[in-house]
Amino acid sequence: MSLYTEKNAFNFPSGMSRKKAKSTSGVFEEADKFRRATYFRTITVAVLGDSGVGKSSIIRHIVGEAFIHEHIPTVEEFYVKQITYRNKTCEIHIIDTSGTYEFPPMRRIAIQKSDAAILVYSLDKLGSFSKLEKFMDEIESCCADSNRRIPVIIVSNKTDLPNLSEPTFVNTNGERVSACDHLEDKWKCQWLPASARFNLNMDVILPKLLDKLSPEKTLERSPSHIWKRRFRSFSDKS
Repeated sequence: MSLYTEKNAFNFPSGMSRKKAKSTSGVFEEADKFRRATYFRTITVAVLGDSGVGKSSIIRHIVGEAFIHEHIPTVEEFYVKQITYRNKTCEIHIIDTSGTYEFPPMRRIAIQKSDAAILVYSLDKLGSFSKLEKFMDEIESCCADSNRRIPVIIVSNKTDLPNLSEPTFVNTNGERVSACDHLEDKWKCQWLPASARFNLNMDVILPKLLDKLSPEKTLERSPSHIWKRRFRSFSDKS
């Protein structure tokens, strides 16, 4: 039995012509081209938010795990999810950061590793909305250090809970606006209503981030006012 080494790599087996070996090499080249054509990229996403807003529940839905009703504090968890995006395979690395324990250096490292971020707040914790400012400041600070910007999606979780509504704001024109309009105007971030418990909009979070990361022309998708209309319809049924 002979071992394959770099030295004998081009000693063709008996009976195999150079022409046949060349055609075999072409097969591997074609397979490599196909792999590159069908594989998109590996993307790291940091998920940030206050304790108990449902970050881990959202991630579990995204990666296909079961919803857990009990709140289990997270230090930091790492998940991997493969999805098909525009007929290409994309591997998503998701960092679930801690909201219970204050570890700014760990959050900073997570943001520095990330290509995109998801900020989460919940309607049953008013303080979680105001803390978005802190997390966004950290994202902007980390990105400024490396002279880059990353796309951010803001998720309003637990929209299934009754008798709760989104906060409203007064803009510079003195008009009362929704949280969606306020956040999109302030940080140019997309806003999504969601419910990890009832799987509302869990399947659109990653594709929308990939839309922002893809250098290709983004396919036309529903604008924010459509999501707001769907959200109101969902709330009416609750």
